[in-house]
Amino acid sequence: MATNPSDPVARVYAAALYEVAREKGIVGDVYAGLQAVMGAYQDKSFRDFFTSPRVPREVKQRGLVAALKGRIATEVLNFLMLLTEKSREPLLDNIFNAFTVYRDEAENRAHAWVETGSEFTDQEQAELRAALAQASGGKDVVLHYEHKPELLGGARVRLGDLLVDTTLRTRLNNLARSIAESV
Repeated sequence: MATNPSDPVARVYAAALYEVAREKGIVGDVYAGLQAVMGAYQDKSFRDFFTSPRVPREVKQRGLVAALKGRIATEVLNFLMLLTEKSREPLLDNIFNAFTVYRDEAENRAHAWVETGSEFTDQEQAELRAALAQASGGKDVVLHYEHKPELLGGARVRLGDLLVDTTLRTRLNNLARSIAESV
């Protein structure tokens, strides 16, 4: 749903919220509150209400207070009020993504997306996680693992900007392209 995860305005808002949370020692609470709001944001009716320029600002703010007060960190609710005040509601998904990046960087965490043609055992996943932790300079690696039989075998791993593709499907496609070019 994020329209532009590198949106500079979203990054500024996320950085400001992260700094407030860090200074107060409530990064986890703020992240949990943002996750809850993003859960609601997945619902089209909530997203349409929250991002619509036709819904008056005051109506949005009253609705947010009624629905969220006491359920999420006050800082998150105040942040949502600020977004509505500045008409920045459509940036919420980008802000959440940027906040997550700042949190991961501060907590020395990296995410790796892994797709495999054959299922990895828990042991193989643990070994891959350890190898990726070493490759990432000792970061705690969160694996996002998906078994995709259509890859036929091997694995495709993305860690940051690094992509390693050793899938059988890619190898066969490369072989077919080489044969076609030589004919």
